[in-house]
Order: sequence, then structure tokens, then C-alpha cells
Amino acid sequence: LWGLSLRPSASGYGLFIGAAAVLVLALAWGCGGGSGSPDRGELKQVQGLVVEVVARNIDEVETLGVRDADGRVWTFTTQGYAGFTPGHLREHQLFGDRVVVYFREESGPEDSRLVAVRFADARN
Repeated sequence: LWGLSLRPSASGYGLFIGAAAVLVLALAWGCGGGSGSPDRGELKQVQGLVVEVVARNIDEVETLGVRDADGRVWTFTTQGYAGFTPGHLREHQLFGDRVVVYFREESGPEDSRLVAVRFADARN
């Protein structure tokens, strides 16, 4: 296949191993293994009804309020696009469709905040 052999010669063995390593790293990066994507183990989630949406711009949410099944209202912010536009979240609010918010807690010197990383439709 394109002049490559699955049985590398002594001189091509290093090239074969290098290409395999690059392929493994590329697959890991593409599947979320890169340092730029949040680790699912660090993320928490909450599911509930949208009670407030404040848009930062057409694509990003500045503030999202979600009421969970126990009646607690969670307030989130984002650091960029998180999977749903503010308009889509307003549709969830209008129709009473629940959402799942995957988030992380960030602590600062004076306060802490909940940063939504991804929004998803809740399974009914």
C-alpha cells in the first residue's frame, strides 16, 4: 500500500514506530484527550428546567439559571460556546424541556462560580 510494508525493515523500523505513535496521539487528541478539553472526571452535571437566559452574544450564554428537581436554582456562566445558543435555551424555557448542564466549579480569591462547559438535551 503506497510502497509501505507492514513488515518494516531494520532501517524503516523507527519510521514505522514513529508513524504509529503519531496516529495514536492524533486519535487521542481527536477524542478529547488533549489538554484543551475538560476531563469528564472533573465535570459535574445538573439537570432541570431553564428559568433564565442572559445572552452574551448570539452564540454564547452569559448567565443561565436552571431549576433542578429539588427546586434549587443553579446559576451558570460560560467561557465561550457550550453547545446551545441562547435562543435554543429560550426554546427549552418556553416549552418546558429539561436540559443537562455539564459544569466545573471555579474558585477565585473572593468568590466561586459555576462554569458551564456543555449543554445537552435531557432524556425524558
